[in-house]
Amino acid sequence: MSGQIDFVDWGIQFGTRTILARITLAIRGPGVTVLMGPGGTGKSTLLKTLAGQHGAHALSSGSLLLDGQPLHTAAKLPALAQQHPRELDFSVLDTLIAAQRGSGVTQTPAQMRQRALAVLEHYGQSALIAQLEQRLFDLPREQMRCALILRAVLTGSPVLLIDEPTSDLEPAQSAVVLALIQALGATHTCLVVLHNQQQARGIADRLVLLAGGRVQVSAERDAFFANPDNHPVLAQFLRTGSCHVPAPDSRPEELEPAIVSAIGTPSTPGTATVPAAQAPPAADAPALAVTPATPGPILPSAPLPLTASAPAAATAPASRGPNGFHWLVPGKLAGCPMPGAVLPLEHDLALLRSVGVSVLVNLTEKPMTQTAIPAAGLRTLHMPVEDRHAPPLMWMKMLLVKIERLIDQEEVVAVHCLAGLGRTGTVLASWLIRQGLTADEALRRLRLIEPGFVQSAAQEQLLHELETNLLIRAPEL
Repeated sequence: MSGQIDFVDWGIQFGTRTILARITLAIRGPGVTVLMGPGGTGKSTLLKTLAGQHGAHALSSGSLLLDGQPLHTAAKLPALAQQHPRELDFSVLDTLIAAQRGSGVTQTPAQMRQRALAVLEHYGQSALIAQLEQRLFDLPREQMRCALILRAVLTGSPVLLIDEPTSDLEPAQSAVVLALIQALGATHTCLVVLHNQQQARGIADRLVLLAGGRVQVSAERDAFFANPDNHPVLAQFLRTGSCHVPAPDSRPEELEPAIVSAIGTPSTPGTATVPAAQAPPAADAPALAVTPATPGPILPSAPLPLTASAPAAATAPASRGPNGFHWLVPGKLAGCPMPGAVLPLEHDLALLRSVGVSVLVNLTEKPMTQTAIPAAGLRTLHMPVEDRHAPPLMWMKMLLVKIERLIDQEEVVAVHCLAGLGRTGTVLASWLIRQGLTADEALRRLRLIEPGFVQSAAQEQLLHELETNLLIRAPEL
């Protein structure tokens, strides 16, 4: 059966920081496995790694297998359901069709529309069927979340990764999203991150407690919440919703005495320190599959032996663009961080070309002169703007005209600053204002996609000045 995941003594490190270490865990489907644990312990990192998003800028140890094969060789990666849409102006139907195109489906638009409708009908999403042409960011939040989860379904992957699907939702809204996930568990391997224990109890077949960068407990639902072996870390988590476990690369001498006292020193056997590995349960294993703490220090005194992962470009879907990439006008105008700011330049440029981008508008203080840019088939335009500042009003109006002309010439334009948020968001919002939106509405729509868009009072002021300027009309004669 497809959709089986195995972590074997696996860990991941970014630079000198170890996020997850020595994880041995088997996830079997179909069914719903809920991943729980305190914030910052690596739950989202685990999901993004499975989705192929960390391969190019992380180091990993051990093995990560999908259906018995190394993850980077998989023909179809697990599908990650985002909390917010990546494409600002997509309708529900656009989103569901884009998922099928990105998965390599060779069907006509009419066939993809029919497949999208069939999936919506199968999972009882009558509210979404009635709003197929509605923009995602105009939907109620629970419907938007359901649409994004079903987008992942339409990629065809048997494994669905769903990160905090009920965050910021009211109980009634959460119930709609959770009912969909529970239904998907009948046919898919669903790995879901939740913080609400009641919600987890309602939908989970199995739960995994992740803390201190390691698996503490993996158990069937009833055994997890009953904690028959009185596992101390699980007991603390069930009682308080959190637990105090050192990070994988912590050193005992650097920890607060209260933390060491609460969980035991890492070198003390038989305490609540995290086990070195968590094995998959055997058929006759006890209800709680927990490896006892082993004698001697379990926190590494040196970084784990790590090897470079396969490049993300080899596994990430080519149609999604680099991290932080968002379409404003699908297939015509987008925003993104500066290529090469985090991942290798060639990697980002290849992903930009894969989505059709031909012109980069650079808003950073320095021009990009690397020969890799023309070699990738791209060209750049440069309008320097100081970080957290905005260009003069006339500069912005001239840039918008230039972008429009490029689009008319069938160029595909991506605007970037350094992080792809402040200055980039200002240009994207300005484009929306030029199309007739108010400054406030342009900001609202952008921030539904990425809350960090437009980052300073100066940038917001420019947007309001542009709105006022464009509203000026010649007096009637």
